[in-house]
Amino acid sequence: MRQNRGLTSAIAILMLIIVVLVIAIPLITFFTNNQQAGSTKLALVNNYVYLKNLQVKQVEYGHPAIYYSNSSIEFFYTNGTFVPQSNLTITRILYFQGGVWLNLTYNYPIIVGAYKNLTLPSYVQGKPIIIVTSLGNVFFLTPKSSIGPYSTSARGGLIISAQISEVNQPIGVATNVTTNIDGIYRNYTTPVAFPNQSGTFIVKVPKYVFYERPNGSIVTGVFYNWIAGGQVKLNATTSSAVEVTLEGGSTSLTANYTPLTKYINLEIKVNAKNINKTKVSVDGQTYCVYNTKNISVPAGYVNVTIETLQYNYTGNEGKGIIYHYSYSSTNLSSAFTSPSFITFVNPASNGSILNIYYVNDYNFVEINTLYDYSNYYPNNVTDIYNLTNIIGIEKSGSNQISLWIIS
Repeated sequence: MRQNRGLTSAIAILMLIIVVLVIAIPLITFFTNNQQAGSTKLALVNNYVYLKNLQVKQVEYGHPAIYYSNSSIEFFYTNGTFVPQSNLTITRILYFQGGVWLNLTYNYPIIVGAYKNLTLPSYVQGKPIIIVTSLGNVFFLTPKSSIGPYSTSARGGLIISAQISEVNQPIGVATNVTTNIDGIYRNYTTPVAFPNQSGTFIVKVPKYVFYERPNGSIVTGVFYNWIAGGQVKLNATTSSAVEVTLEGGSTSLTANYTPLTKYINLEIKVNAKNINKTKVSVDGQTYCVYNTKNISVPAGYVNVTIETLQYNYTGNEGKGIIYHYSYSSTNLSSAFTSPSFITFVNPASNGSILNIYYVNDYNFVEINTLYDYSNYYPNNVTDIYNLTNIIGIEKSGSNQISLWIIS
């Protein structure tokens, strides 16, 4: 009898194990496959975003440049720096008419891999158009406009860009460029493209540029040389202001900067009474400053954020006054009223001072008064809650209360 009972228990345990395995194995497989699918989807999304952004850059740099001549759309491969040559697949072209965007009937997809001229129907000519690519990019053009440098006849297009040459790879940066390429001096932001240009003109860029990393730190570059591609002549390559002569065909002109590696002492000074330490973030690293603090920062541009925007000073406890201070401004190479900014530390200096100013905008004043046990109010006040400047009420004795009032 006991043997039968033991056998029954063993069979029951075995059946339970089988049931658990039958349920657990599919669940484990399901979750594993889901995780793998999630990782695959993430990789696909990242790859798509990379390719989409790369396509925009390629068009901006002339690979291919797009020119809308009013009666046709022309595609020019004017920059040979992308290897292998990239194709542009167009899935739709829309034109603007009567306040709405309409589809242009065409044999899609249109694959552009070399110079191409798409003649437009007469009902589209002269109207704004949108080109939609297979990667989801949208290129908007109006008649006689272009994206990227292009070249017709003997004249060439020019694109001007800027970069900081780091060890791993160059970092493209946006900076101001001044040129009289169109006859008078104007300021532009790099990268900038000028289609169908010829002749001689001046191009100037600043001595220093910067790039902000995702962690808040700054890379400052100092001008080193010009890198020219295509048919162009420069009167110099190591001056930030250069005379350019186009000699036909399209040209790329890159202002090349090298990273600054010099470190400079930065003294942070807080002007107001401050018992609690002021928190200041410099290039993504937070420092606690008590009156003054010396830190070492890279020369050039620095990213500053004042984290302590207000505080109370209670150094006069005996007088029953609390002083409230608010952030006012900061001064280093220039003044800033915003608590977050990018400023310049001169590489030629031996040290710099970052002054942080606070103002005493209001005070809390403590007033003690007696109260009536019968209604818990002060004897001389009908209703203390009608006093809008009272910000705190507390019992401070057997028959006394303290009112904190903003003065």
